[in-house]
Amino acid sequence: MKPPKILIAGLLALSTLGVTQAQTTIHITGSTAFRNAAVAGITNILKPGFSYGYVGASFSGANQQIFVGIAVTNSIPVVIKTSWSGAAGGVQTVVQQYPIATWLTNIPAYLSPTGVSITSSPIYDPPTPPDAGFDDGIQATTPLPNCQSPVLSVQNLGAVTFQFVKNVGAPAGLTNMTPLLAQALWANGSLPLSMWTGNANDTTLVYPIGRDADSGTRKTTFLETGIQNFVTGVTPTTVLQYEPLNASGQVNRNNTGAITSQVAWPAEIVDGVSFDVGDGGYSSGGDLAQVLKTTSPFVYVSYLGLGDATTALAGGAASISWNGIPYSDAAIENGQYTFWAFEQLGYLPTYGTTSANGKAVVDSLAQEIISVGAANGGELLSTMHVTRTQEGGPVTPK
Repeated sequence: MKPPKILIAGLLALSTLGVTQAQTTIHITGSTAFRNAAVAGITNILKPGFSYGYVGASFSGANQQIFVGIAVTNSIPVVIKTSWSGAAGGVQTVVQQYPIATWLTNIPAYLSPTGVSITSSPIYDPPTPPDAGFDDGIQATTPLPNCQSPVLSVQNLGAVTFQFVKNVGAPAGLTNMTPLLAQALWANGSLPLSMWTGNANDTTLVYPIGRDADSGTRKTTFLETGIQNFVTGVTPTTVLQYEPLNASGQVNRNNTGAITSQVAWPAEIVDGVSFDVGDGGYSSGGDLAQVLKTTSPFVYVSYLGLGDATTALAGGAASISWNGIPYSDAAIENGQYTFWAFEQLGYLPTYGTTSANGKAVVDSLAQEIISVGAANGGELLSTMHVTRTQEGGPVTPK
């Protein structure tokens, strides 16, 4: 005799419930500079047929993504949620388990095998702490409070690389950045072009723009150049960065009109820390890249990770040399170009006891990036002939 339809429906419901309960949800945060490598790695550790969605028009440049599928590792059903706001902020939230309010909710409308672009009013989960974070550099140099203890379990993934970039239309004579020029520029808020060209008639002012204190790109830049030195218990030197404006307000990826004016970046609070006027900046490298490719009456210089630099350069901005050395893979791998840091993926030492499946999947992500994915954010460990112990530290042969 055939079983009643109501019984079949009940069994199917129980089966579906079991699959839902078996899913492991993983929350990942941290570096926007290494975001391209991270999301490419996530797609490679999932079996074909996974679904995903993201906030905004660009998948690799989105500040939040969601992936639902089956991990290659042990065929674990997973929901992987990302929220990228910066490496330094990522370290702080992982270490202190601060809740993040921008994890996309797992609903069918946000998922497709070809990706769903969520362009208006995304729905987020209740605030939840992250499980793991990507950091440009090491935990000990994180310039935010409450970041040093507990010490995270970390793996070096590759070399995350950075470039100094001038905006579209900037003078041809602006070709190089040095530590002393960077220190003077970010301390004073502007320098005449003559400081680069040696021609006293070049009076056009060059202005610095950049990221906020959540950013590992900012941390690496300021350590590499000597603009700041992050010592526990010592307040970092204040810098002066600008906020470019158009007729509708701040220029960013969602407000792309031509720049018409600027102000010193308004005072703000980041992760509970107050930053004076000028000392703040963009929370996303994607927004900063948009500024550098936007028509402007001002000359700007800034710092970007590889993915965001590529976006800016494609829009007409131009890379400038660091300490006389142009950016190239070979120059990084062999030690001539030193504007880079080791990217690390970290989580609490207790993660494996609270979620063995989560740790297994995150570890598989680390191994995929080490083997292949790091090239999307910089250099593979296997191609690096040099090493260093921290951002801005001496580069020495392996």
